[in-house]
Amino acid sequence: MARIFPFQPYRYSSTAGPLDALVTQPYDKITPEMRARYLSLSPYNLVRVILGERFAADSAAANVYTRAAAWWSSPTASPRGCGKS
Repeated sequence: MARIFPFQPYRYSSTAGPLDALVTQPYDKITPEMRARYLSLSPYNLVRVILGERFAADSAAANVYTRAAAWWSSPTASPRGCGKS
């Protein structure tokens, strides 16, 4: 039988800024223009995790996914305004 575990939830605290500057549409509805706007709103905007920037030089070691992981775990760049619930 499959073992199912819940995701660890995160939520923004007030130190991260106003919620409308932090959340996005679902990733499959975000246009390039919307992504650029979300990126400009806050360094803590969720778009950095769900739809990060892709570059021609991306490789297996450096890509949208590795950048999102590094951003999330970095004490200076990640949404430390988030708190584990």
